[in-house]
Amino acid sequence: MKPDFRNTLSRPTLPTSTLRIYMREIGKFDFPVSDLMYLQASGNYSWLYWKDGQRMLMPRTLKYYMDRLPHEWFIRLHRNCVVNLHYIERMERISQETGGLMYLHSGLVLPVSRRRWFAIRRLLPHLN
Repeated sequence: MKPDFRNTLSRPTLPTSTLRIYMREIGKFDFPVSDLMYLQASGNYSWLYWKDGQRMLMPRTLKYYMDRLPHEWFIRLHRNCVVNLHYIERMERISQETGGLMYLHSGLVLPVSRRRWFAIRRLLPHLN
């Protein structure tokens, strides 16, 4: 059964869960999931992008993080990008041959794969 994102996005609050990350300098640290805008894969590493503009390169795959993030708050745009639904402003289709673009409130634009475009559009009809 797939989660229903439409009801989730109407809530004014963000998730209160945390993501525990080990950093060499400070050890284990809990970061609030609500501050995580999106994740991007780079081989077996992942870039974590935070709402304050910081980014972290972590030695884990996106799959590792997807298993630890609340599924009702994050969606995979393509094989190397996962986004927090609360930071999405709108979606735009480019063409039939390619996917589309996802615009975030911060001004960033992320690509959406052609194969995932229709599934994401069905889950987030208010963004079209």
